[in-house]
Amino acid sequence: MNVKLRVLSAGVLFFIGQSAMAQKKKVDTTSVKDIEEVVVVAFGKQKKEAIVGSVARVDSKVLANQQATSVLSALQGTVSGVNIVTSSAQPGDSPNIYIRGISSINASTQPLIILDGAPFGGNINSISQDQVESMTVLKDASASALYGSRAANGVIIITTKKGKLNSRPKVSITSLVGASGPAVDFYKTMGATDFMKYTWQAIKNNQVYKNNTTDAVGAQYATDNIISLLGYNPFNVNKPIGVDGNVVDGAKLLWDTDWRKYLIDDFAFKQESRFNITGGSENTTYFVGADYLNTKGGLKTSEFERVTVRANVDSKVNNWLQVGVNSSFATSFQNSPTQSGASYQSPIQWVYTVPNIYPLYMRDEKGNLLLDTFGKEQYDYGSAGASGRLVNAVRDILNNESAVGALYNYKRYYKRSDVVVNGYAQTNLTDYLNLKSQLSYQMYLYDSYAYTSNQYGSAASVRGRISQNRDIAKTINWTNSLNFNKNFGDHNVNAQAIFEIMDYKYDGLGAAGTGFLPNVFVLNGKTVSEGVSGYVNQERLVSYLGRAGYSYKNKYFIEGSFRADGSSRFASSNRWGKYYSVGGAYVISGEDFFKNDIVNYLKLKGSYGELGNNKTQNSDGSQNFFPYMMQYDTGWNQLGATGILLLGPVDYNLRWEKTAATNFGIEFGLFNNRITGNVEYWNKKSVDLIYNKPLPISTGNSSIITNVGAIKNYGVDIDLTSLNISTKSVEWRTSLNLSFAKNKITELTQKSFINGNKRWEVGRSIYDFFIPEWAGVDSQTGMGTWWYNKTDTNGNVTREKTADYNVANLEANKIYAGSSLPDVTGGFNNYLKIGNFDLNALFNFSFGGYIYDSTYAGLMSGFSAAGRQQSVDVMNAWQKPGDVSDIPVNILAQNNNNGTSTRFLFKNNYIRLKALTLGYNVDPKLFGNMEIRGLRLFIQADNLWTWQSHKGIDPEQSISGNTDSRSYNLRTVSMGFTLNF
Repeated sequence: MNVKLRVLSAGVLFFIGQSAMAQKKKVDTTSVKDIEEVVVVAFGKQKKEAIVGSVARVDSKVLANQQATSVLSALQGTVSGVNIVTSSAQPGDSPNIYIRGISSINASTQPLIILDGAPFGGNINSISQDQVESMTVLKDASASALYGSRAANGVIIITTKKGKLNSRPKVSITSLVGASGPAVDFYKTMGATDFMKYTWQAIKNNQVYKNNTTDAVGAQYATDNIISLLGYNPFNVNKPIGVDGNVVDGAKLLWDTDWRKYLIDDFAFKQESRFNITGGSENTTYFVGADYLNTKGGLKTSEFERVTVRANVDSKVNNWLQVGVNSSFATSFQNSPTQSGASYQSPIQWVYTVPNIYPLYMRDEKGNLLLDTFGKEQYDYGSAGASGRLVNAVRDILNNESAVGALYNYKRYYKRSDVVVNGYAQTNLTDYLNLKSQLSYQMYLYDSYAYTSNQYGSAASVRGRISQNRDIAKTINWTNSLNFNKNFGDHNVNAQAIFEIMDYKYDGLGAAGTGFLPNVFVLNGKTVSEGVSGYVNQERLVSYLGRAGYSYKNKYFIEGSFRADGSSRFASSNRWGKYYSVGGAYVISGEDFFKNDIVNYLKLKGSYGELGNNKTQNSDGSQNFFPYMMQYDTGWNQLGATGILLLGPVDYNLRWEKTAATNFGIEFGLFNNRITGNVEYWNKKSVDLIYNKPLPISTGNSSIITNVGAIKNYGVDIDLTSLNISTKSVEWRTSLNLSFAKNKITELTQKSFINGNKRWEVGRSIYDFFIPEWAGVDSQTGMGTWWYNKTDTNGNVTREKTADYNVANLEANKIYAGSSLPDVTGGFNNYLKIGNFDLNALFNFSFGGYIYDSTYAGLMSGFSAAGRQQSVDVMNAWQKPGDVSDIPVNILAQNNNNGTSTRFLFKNNYIRLKALTLGYNVDPKLFGNMEIRGLRLFIQADNLWTWQSHKGIDPEQSISGNTDSRSYNLRTVSMGFTLNF
């Protein structure tokens, strides 16, 4: 709460200061009229003043100041109520987007994407930021109810660029080059020498404190056995660590492998070229754009290459007919090594697991390089040494793999092609009534390919493996709308009647095989087939929509909508979901009695509505298109008889998830709209959650998908903007947005249950950590302790320390210890223009959330198992009885010192300079008669600076608050130019 107050107070004080500055600048009399802005909303456009719901808009100017491979990432720090989590440093991966909390547990939590009026079903990275005119975020039920069945998680409307009537052709060319590297520093880990010394210490401590030997005996044992325990010797002598725990005289390192150097790309090259031409005649407008992007990722060999072409044309055929088409084609190639997780090929997992004592290349027993038949080095896989060698041959950790070798000996890429054709015809029946028909077709081709070496690594035993999937997704969306808008004096009445059909078909084909010769990378080269798969999933949605609005003197607004959806994901008895919304607004400043010199605009608004969610998912996150149908697998044959295998039980009465959303807000403008703002309170309650309900395992099944439980999300969004200075040569604008969000479980099928390191319980959040409580290091033994609940003979409960982790890990002894959901998130932006120079700086921040850092926990194992990389922090571990330390003893013995507990739960506050742009606009007069309209030179930097309360990881982690060895977000610096003529 204190964090909230400090952030909010700072923002309010800042804007009060800006208003005072604005008032003193008497020579600066420019007014801001944001309320006259026209905003793209559901199935049309509205003046911002007439909107009764919660709508936020991001225009092309905001996009131009960021290097957004995924156009949606530009919303982070720009729009309140929107939380974006980047999944990895791999360019081309789509971020996770959460609008006003999480409205579901098992169904999809991602918003509906609308591209030029039609649902978008491809990869969002196929849309070039340079071709987008604006993005509108619909956050409440009133704004998004016309998309009812798919709008529970919010709606993002993307509108691409168009030409202007009566304008000559305008050409714009942009080119930029840059480089990227990790945005934050990695954890500091041990080098080979320190690792050997402290491993020796851990071996000795085990002998002394576990086996009760003397220090001398323990020291000699550690010296004699360290190499055999580790399996590798990075020194040139057989016993490199003496009985004093130091490197013996004459011992020299033969290698000290900095895995980060070989796995992480600190200078990932980027280049992008953009071209567009726009214009229009008296009746026709056009926009044609092309974009080429090639950018490397945060890991060696990772890459994303994309070509996007777009053509938009609109034409007024005559007085009663208008037609248009938006079309695009995008193709991309993504080389994507493993970005996260605990797999052997995961580079971040490898950096923080495999110590420097293990070599990059294969070595013999004396440490000499083992070359292949061509005289080249061979990556060390930890299990491919010469037969009979006891040293430098087999490692205990992540053996039979090399993360570096996986980058170069394996192949893992994705190819995507996306075609969208979206056309419409609008017939104007009268000046206030028109009929519009829009048909959209999208074909998305997704080709995934994985090759594992036939000579090295996990598939060497089967002489290599190739798996390939080629999937085609086709989406047809047809919308017909009758639109009415007429003024009757001071009264305005507008209405829409809409009929919509959506047909989605997913055609998947896959194959896998093993047994390949060297340098054969196609499935046709297999000698053993591992299987062929093929399937078709189809989804259909039929919708009837209605909306009506009324306004009086542009001061009083009321609006209502209704939508009925029939979805093929549900049985016929539950197929139809019905959703509605109602909202109103009152512009108080339109009244004569309100006239004053301070508050020149004041609007109150409120809305309520119900939304749906039909995006049923399997436990792995994949789409489940027929969750109500009993399904089966074939191919389970016995001799000549064809057999089938029934899958899990189903609930035929499965029905829609529903979300009831309430929104109340106030919009204001101060000092002739020099300062504008919007404050909204929102509340969303989701019921009939589609959830995998646990079943007794005695039934033969572990769960069933059904409707159980309810959750509530609620909070406050604040948006403030100010025009601080506006003169002929200087302009300074500022904006601040804050989001306060809470989450609460309101209904479950049982009192509570454990879900990982959370316990879901009515009245608590699904993001509350529930784990053992760390009690520190026992000063006498050096081992960890934890708190537990001790009950005396009278039934009184007290918290006591225990050295038995199994006791502390009992559900009765765990505690709730913070939430991964931040108290406040937001962004702060400054735009400054002085003469021909302009500067834009966007910060995003998050305060109040917690992160459970399992990565750091792994680095703090204290050598409990041999050969695991360690943080330099273990060098400060407990040494002897009586020592006071917060780091347990280094000891080569199984223990739970780094077990899950509050020891590794940290505050995850951060502030990040998300986007910085410095530009210079060359005076067009310098070009004489060359007809060049302008030349802009610029430098852009993303994630240039980060402050974080917990260092070592990138602060933008999973919404669950758990690390998973994901690659770090990138700091990118580019320079380029834009030429207009």
